[in-house]
Amino acid sequence: MLEAVIDDARNNIKEGESIAQPLKRSGQFPPMVTHMIAVGERSGQLEEMLVNVADHYETQVNAKLQGLTSLLEPILIVGMGGVVGFIIFSVVLPIMKLNQSIGKR
Repeated sequence: MLEAVIDDARNNIKEGESIAQPLKRSGQFPPMVTHMIAVGERSGQLEEMLVNVADHYETQVNAKLQGLTSLLEPILIVGMGGVVGFIIFSVVLPIMKLNQSIGKR
């Protein structure tokens, strides 16, 4: 799907259209991206605008990853606690049963 959008944009650019318009028409890119591309084209600083867009999205991804990581840490700690508790229970239960059977004699 995205490949077709890029191919269509490439053909439109070859015909003299701006980069932003075919991308905007496709609906596959966020409005901020197409707006920044249009501003970069008009100002002659397309490369800088694309770097700004990339930096913005990289910051967003890093923030979401950090949030997910901070959420995942407590879940892993509780899971590991459950595993350790199960192992302790598996070791202690046979010892207690052996102690009870010895005490009945």
